[in-house]
Amino acid sequence: MKRIFVILILIFIAILGFRIYQKSTAYTPPGIGEMQKQSGIPADVLVVQPQNFSKSIDATGTIGSEEEAYISAKIPGRVAAVNADAGMLVNKNQILLRIDDSQLKIQKAQIQNQIVIAQSNLDAVKIQMDDAERDYKRMEELFNENVISKKQLESYQVKFETLKKNYESARKNIQVVKDSLKLIETQIEDCIVRAPFSGIIGTKRVETGEVVGAGMVLMTLYNINNLNAQIKVPENYIPLIKKGQEVGMKTDVSEQKFYGKITKISGAADPKTKMFIAYVSISKNNLPIKPGMFVQANIIISERNNVITVPQQAVFEDKGKKCVYIVEKDTAKKVEIITGEKTDNLIEVKSGLVPGNTVVVFGKENLLSGAKVKIVKTEKMQ
Repeated sequence: MKRIFVILILIFIAILGFRIYQKSTAYTPPGIGEMQKQSGIPADVLVVQPQNFSKSIDATGTIGSEEEAYISAKIPGRVAAVNADAGMLVNKNQILLRIDDSQLKIQKAQIQNQIVIAQSNLDAVKIQMDDAERDYKRMEELFNENVISKKQLESYQVKFETLKKNYESARKNIQVVKDSLKLIETQIEDCIVRAPFSGIIGTKRVETGEVVGAGMVLMTLYNINNLNAQIKVPENYIPLIKKGQEVGMKTDVSEQKFYGKITKISGAADPKTKMFIAYVSISKNNLPIKPGMFVQANIIISERNNVITVPQQAVFEDKGKKCVYIVEKDTAKKVEIITGEKTDNLIEVKSGLVPGNTVVVFGKENLLSGAKVKIVKTEKMQ
């Protein structure tokens, strides 16, 4: 029994010794300092070069047209026919819809009959007036020859003057009736709603049989050969934009970017949104865009040449000062810089860097001045 106990103790001592030996000979991975000595801390870098530096603002809006119309009827009535639908291409003066003109045509026929009657009455009065005028002139000659009395002459004169007034009244009456005919004919013509220019129907808000009011919007029409973008601009940016500035745009339906220039800016802000509208001309050139589409815009408000910039992620703060790491002969060096304007990705460097400096963009978190750097990737200036 004692012998077995001794054997167990020896086995335990052997196992313990083996464990201690394992720990003393185990491999320890190198730390950051060891990596610096061996191959350097990995980092992505960028070689600084002067470039054009533009500052811009982002905005949103919709595609519209320099020539657009809200189609309505000039007179109220029941829609007799609709000849155009949303998305249809139409030509100038093409008939888009018709208002029922049957009652107007009845009125026209009645007025035409009134004109016939009035003209007949005018002709009859004209004959009577002409006869009375001849009689009066003949009696005037007889009066001058002392054949008839003055009282007799005056009776012929009164008859002539009365018929003359009747003729003038009949002539004015027929003119009133003719004017009424012209008004009815205009109303009948207004029952036909035509396209004021060639374009595409945007929306249609009417169907055959509906009763519509004068001035009610029934369709929208856009000239697709003369599109624009109507960009909403916050009021604090208005002093920074002007006519002629270039605008880059894209829609949600396509990643293809297209450009235009500001042609005009609204004179007042929307009272609810406090937004102004900047109108941007677009040369369509078979772009996949249509009126009403949502558009994302980037308006360039300033542009300078030969500016040194670095990606914003390359810059860090140290004791309240802006710094970057540059790489010189595979060694990191911390450099203090003075920065200027920013864009979404870049920041202007006014001093501290010169063209040709290699700046660390990614990997700066593990660096210290004097550390060895292993360049993994050299990025290009955008």
